[in-house]
This record gives sequence, structure tokens and C-alpha cells, in this order.
Amino acid sequence: MTDMQKKLNSGEAQILQWVQQLGTEETTQRYAARQSLVDSGEAAVPALINALGEPSDLLRWEAAKLLNEIQHTSAIPALIETLADKNSGIRWVAGDALIQLGESAVTPLLQAILIDTSRLRDGAYHVLHHHATRNDQFRETLSPVVEALKSLDASVAVPIVAEKALLKISGLG
Repeated sequence: MTDMQKKLNSGEAQILQWVQQLGTEETTQRYAARQSLVDSGEAAVPALINALGEPSDLLRWEAAKLLNEIQHTSAIPALIETLADKNSGIRWVAGDALIQLGESAVTPLLQAILIDTSRLRDGAYHVLHHHATRNDQFRETLSPVVEALKSLDASVAVPIVAEKALLKISGLG
């Protein structure tokens, strides 16, 4: 093993240790781990993505919150999946992270709600409503999707309007 590989392995091990500390009730330790992970930036993203699947609500919430701060597009699929988390607070933080990631999250989110769950629809509403009301480029395209997400027959209506929105965004509709 080269010195560079040893350094990388050592750095990865440290990141994993910090991620595990996010789940501790010890506030000082959790805060220090949070700051170290933010300072690690992109290098921390894979471990934070993995943490979104952990059983601890606190750890999942912290991971979503840090992905919101780091804002790396590689986290988009995992954050979209997290919109279906059983914990509404975690869903909300994941939605905030997707909002911060901007336009790059819109198309993957529309694709996800084509085959969605009701929890995913709730989280998608938060994100897509934000873009529909604050982004002139998406207002016309996303408003029908947002309306469908609020409807009583959302499980039927959403895939139809989401498909139309995807076609419009891709320039085919």
C-alpha cells in the first residue's frame, strides 16, 4: 500500500468516525463532528449518503442537514429517496437540501414521482412548490405538478403531469 493510499484510507476512516458521532446524544461531540464533516466537503458525501439509510433518526437528520450544507449533486438520488423517510423532519430537511441544489434536482425528482409513494409525494410537493413559486423558468411547467400533488387522486394524476413536465423540460413537449 502506498503512502497516498494509507492517507486516503486514514481520511475515510476519520470521516466514518465523524459520521457515527453525528448519532450521539453528546451535543459537543456531535457539533465537532458536524463541523469536521463540513470542512471535509465533497469527501464526506459518500459516507453521509450511506448514513441516510441508518436506523437512527438523529443520524439520518444530521446527514441530510450536512448534505444540505455541502450541496453536492451526487447526493440528489439519495436525498430524493429520503423524501420517503418515515420521519417527517428528515423528509423536510432532505427537501430543503434538494431545494438548495436548485434546478439540477428537478428532473430526477420528477422522474421519481412517476413511480412514487405517498410519502415521496409529500416531500416532492415541498421541493417542487418552492421551484414553481420562486423560479420563473419552472413556474408554468411545475405548477400543474404541484396542483396534482395536492389533489385527492394524486396517485393517478401526478405521473401524468410529471411526464408532461419532463417532456417540457427536455424540450420535447
